[in-house]
Order: sequence, then C-alpha cells, then structure tokens
Amino acid sequence: MIYEVTHGDNVRQIEVQVSGDGFEVRIDGGEAVYVDVREPAPNVFSVLCNELSYEVGLCKEEGGWAVDIYGTTHSIQAVDPRRKALRLAGGSSQGLLKTSMPGRVVRLLVEVGTNVEKGDPIIVVEAMKMENEMKAPTQGVVKEIFVAEGEAVEAGSSLVLVE
Repeated sequence: MIYEVTHGDNVRQIEVQVSGDGFEVRIDGGEAVYVDVREPAPNVFSVLCNELSYEVGLCKEEGGWAVDIYGTTHSIQAVDPRRKALRLAGGSSQGLLKTSMPGRVVRLLVEVGTNVEKGDPIIVVEAMKMENEMKAPTQGVVKEIFVAEGEAVEAGSSLVLVE
C-alpha cells in the first residue's frame, strides 16, 4: 500500500508492505527498511527500525493523526492516493460527477429526481479492490444517471449529473 504522508510542509510517498511479522517500508521510492511494530497497549506502539527502538502514541485528530514520539507530538496526514483521486474525481461546477480511475459501480445511492446537498454520497465505485463512496459535486436534483450497478467504468466516465 502506498500513502501520501504530510508533516508540516513536507509531503512524502510511503510504501508499506507486510513482510513476515513486520513491514517493509520505502520512503519516496528509496531503499526498503524493515520495521517491527507491536501494540502493548491501545494506541501505543513499540517500533523497532534500523536497530533503534521507539515508543509511539497514536491518536486520531481532525484531518489526520497526532503522533507522539517520546513526548514530542507531530500532526500527520496520511492519504491513500487512490482514494484521494476518487474523492477528488469529477465534479465540475455544473454538477457532472466523473470517475478518475477505472472501476466497477457497486451501488447507486440515488435515483433520478433525488434532491441532494453538495457532499451527499450518491454512488459507490470499486477501484483497485477498494470501495469508494463518491459525493455530489453540487447541491441540486439528480437529472441523469449514466451507469448501472455492476457496470465497469473507464477513467473519465460520466457517472451522475446533478443540476
């Protein structure tokens, strides 16, 4: 899994793969580092990396995570770029929702004539084995649905028109 991780003004691509009892981690495509992680208590992790040991506290906060390492707290945002692309997909000011990735329509959450608010979930698309709830790009009425449940869609496909 690859994540886009933001800490302050720094944005890094972090690739994490399960490896034995731990993980192989690559930062910005660099050399893989083996990381062993244990959770001795809820939201507290013992991390062994490059023969160095860290005690890390982790707490969900608005917009990301508060990560405490030996008493110093860092605000971190971690986003799966595939989900980010789908979340930001489509949606012109005219209300045409498009997908930016190929996938399959899992569920339609609205029908023609449904009143929606901007940000209301209107369709679920599966891409790369992940279900992504796509939201109304604008407030209005669903005027047209261009796809059906179970249908495969290509990147850039029009899904729903809201006016």
